[in-house]
Amino acid sequence: MEKTTAQNIQDAFLNSARREKVTVVVHLLQGSTLTGRIKSFDKFSVMLDVGGQDVLVFKHSISSIAQEKRSE
Repeated sequence: MEKTTAQNIQDAFLNSARREKVTVVVHLLQGSTLTGRIKSFDKFSVMLDVGGQDVLVFKHSISSIAQEKRSE
């Protein structure tokens, strides 16, 4: 019998945002904010493309991540 591992909600959100190239807003615990696209992520960190520059953010420093609101 094959055991399948369920994808946790954090990985599902990050993977969906990465695949769809959605712009996200990352709020850090120190109070600053980063806006960019998720390039990759792993157990401990998230790699963001912020204005053409790669930024490595450790997950323990993130307060929240949200999709950027589109102005229509």
